[in-house]
Amino acid sequence: MSMRWPFKKDITRRDLFIGVAGVVTAGFATKWLADAFSTTDKPSSKSAAVVAGDSAPPGTEHFFDVDEFKKTLTVEELCKTSEAYFAAFKDWDFPLAKPLWGIEDAPQLLLRVAHLLDGLQLSPGMTVVDFGAGSCWASRWLTQLGMEVIALDVSKTALKIGQELYARQPVFGDRPRPRFLPFDGHRIDLPDSSVDRIFCLDTFHHVLNPDQVMHEMSRILNATGIAGFSEPGPNHSRAIGAQLEMRNYRVLEDDIRVQEIWSSAKEAGFKQIKLAVYTPQTSLLSLPEFEDYLDSGLTNQRFAEVTRFHMQQHRMFFLKKSLVPQVPDSRRSAGLTGNLEVKLASAAVKNGAPLIAQVVITNSGLATWLPNSAKIGAVRLGCHLLSTSGEMLEMSFFQQPLIPGDGRSIKPGETLKLEAHIPSPPKGNYILEFDLVSASVIWFSMKGSRPVRLPIQIT
Repeated sequence: MSMRWPFKKDITRRDLFIGVAGVVTAGFATKWLADAFSTTDKPSSKSAAVVAGDSAPPGTEHFFDVDEFKKTLTVEELCKTSEAYFAAFKDWDFPLAKPLWGIEDAPQLLLRVAHLLDGLQLSPGMTVVDFGAGSCWASRWLTQLGMEVIALDVSKTALKIGQELYARQPVFGDRPRPRFLPFDGHRIDLPDSSVDRIFCLDTFHHVLNPDQVMHEMSRILNATGIAGFSEPGPNHSRAIGAQLEMRNYRVLEDDIRVQEIWSSAKEAGFKQIKLAVYTPQTSLLSLPEFEDYLDSGLTNQRFAEVTRFHMQQHRMFFLKKSLVPQVPDSRRSAGLTGNLEVKLASAAVKNGAPLIAQVVITNSGLATWLPNSAKIGAVRLGCHLLSTSGEMLEMSFFQQPLIPGDGRSIKPGETLKLEAHIPSPPKGNYILEFDLVSASVIWFSMKGSRPVRLPIQIT
């Protein structure tokens, strides 16, 4: 049943409950933040705990105990509840517009996405499962970033909405096609060790069988895989909105207790957990307060207190399959450094004749250079064509694989020699600037490597 409001879409009781809960929660948080930055007194841990939801909201005679509630649920029932939620939309404008439907929710949601993307240590070409993809807006962003995305959800209607999103807003450039994979709530229909990363945004606290799902996540991740989670905190089920969702719609709003999750993850085969610390709300400071913060003054202490308060209500963590740090490669700019030695057989050639260069290249960085067969991150020798005054005439005048054919990876510390045949530009005097380039990523000189400039004459 829906209530009629003078808006373009029907506002259901679910929308109303979520809105009321958001207003109440925002009011508490805003008041606390204002107090924190307007007084020199440190807020007591007791007051912060009450606001964070350590006890049931006052006046709730019929408090919904999440542990007792879970005893009445089945995985199959929760899957049907999710499907019914998405199937109930008369039009798809709201799910298609996420995460930019509402200005109040968007900033914190985008911030969580940013931290998840950073903590997952993604590289283009990785296979990423968007766990609980919903309308697949995050899947689309991951596709745009060059990932091979598998959008996974228990709702087939949600995945249909996701397909519609991709159709209405195609990604730009040559990107891998996404897969839309239904999930029965028990087993993920993917082979062992077939996935690089799992992206889980506000989904795991809806899972009734976390141990089984954790084992499935570990099973499909490869030996260097990472699963990243952004979830509410250990008292989430006590929040007003969570209570209303469970009571009225039988949606599981479970508490996220990281110690329990880590115990389950270790049993499933994960070797390491890392938790993110961040503040999900912008703190606006006066100029004196900002300078005091930079000087590690009292404002710095208040900011730390605000951060601790927020982290009581949020959990972002990353589960890793390996204790060994993953060796970076040239799909990302971090660790890309190279040394070049270039000698021209002749700096003056006739028009139409090639310039022949003997080149010695050393991988002096920390990243492995991918071969020419890689779509993204293939490292090649390149040249910029400059005027004699140093003006850029052609950015990518010439590129050549470091090893003929598909090539092979170049490890840190490795040195190789090659001969380059560079086509001559039109008659005139120029400068050739030799550099290394990681395809679709970056020119090495932009990361601090020194290019080699040589004057040439074309007669």
